[in-house]
Amino acid sequence: MPLAGIARRCLARLCDQTILLLFYIAYFVWLALTAKYYFTSMAAFASIQIASIIVFTVADFAYYWAFHNFMNGQTPGKRLMGIRVVSQRGGKINATTALIRGIFNIADMALFSGGVSALMILMTKQEKRIADFAAGTIVVQDS
Repeated sequence: MPLAGIARRCLARLCDQTILLLFYIAYFVWLALTAKYYFTSMAAFASIQIASIIVFTVADFAYYWAFHNFMNGQTPGKRLMGIRVVSQRGGKINATTALIRGIFNIADMALFSGGVSALMILMTKQEKRIADFAAGTIVVQDS
């Protein structure tokens, strides 16, 4: 199976983040429409900020976990780019594998903004990033 390569992976991520951005915009519109009920003090404002970080983190995790788990290793972005996540042996990933990938994806994005993963994809023979090493996966071109 040919590996996906960094260009396809980055374009797939961009597509997926655009879809998530639409969710985030809808969340902020809802927040703006209901602001008079929530922004009653600075403490309430701080609580909303914390809640927003939690909502975004959970949404990001759930998006990638659900698509990888239920759509045969493909998010909409990966499908558009013709790539998929598979186990190191080439088989379908399961819920646990998707969970591990999701956890390490959040950690990588929060700590390094994905920069370390991009370097790892470029520098490793199997084009694996942190989440791939942790979950035992690779990203391949869809056949």
